[in-house]
Amino acid sequence: MSTYGSSPPRIAIFVDGWNFKYATYDAFGIQVDFIKLLNYLSQGSILIRAYYYTGEWTVESIDQYVKLASTDDPETLREDLENQRRRSQSFYRFLNRNGYMVVLKPLKVFAGGTIKADLDLELAIDMFSLVDRCDKFILCSGDGDFVPLIRAVAKHGVRVQVLSTQHPDAYANCNFKAADGLVDAADEFIELHDILPKITRDLSSR
Repeated sequence: MSTYGSSPPRIAIFVDGWNFKYATYDAFGIQVDFIKLLNYLSQGSILIRAYYYTGEWTVESIDQYVKLASTDDPETLREDLENQRRRSQSFYRFLNRNGYMVVLKPLKVFAGGTIKADLDLELAIDMFSLVDRCDKFILCSGDGDFVPLIRAVAKHGVRVQVLSTQHPDAYANCNFKAADGLVDAADEFIELHDILPKITRDLSSR
């Protein structure tokens, strides 16, 4: 592995899509400019890979959700979800063309209308595939489930930086707070609130 003193650190970035959305859009009401984010996190480093993980609506999951939903207008609900699916596909295409590798998994719909797509395993596999090629990982998530992964990666000599938030406004706005265990396990913690101006999408330019 290279040393920081002899050459720029080699890094990989891992964005936990849904968790990162809660920490940015839901917590602070901002839309992230993912090109700005990539440039900010990789500044002064050699970027090996950047991943974005998220669940996606499929025809099957939309059908299942509509069946389980308590609504008098299922066709409107279906249309809304189809529109959301199309917007998401455009967003994923944008990410793929601007430096990210998007990892998708079909959303699962559970009784009561709960939706979930667990990509922890995919993220862990990708991290371990790069431990010999990177000096530092940046994990954009506040999920405490990643604590064992961070500790395992650290044993391979890779430093881990966590980007999330523990700002009081995030908790007040949407009950979000990065897990203390995750922050403690990381080598470094970037407080999202402190860098919002650097990564916020400029909607006035649209």
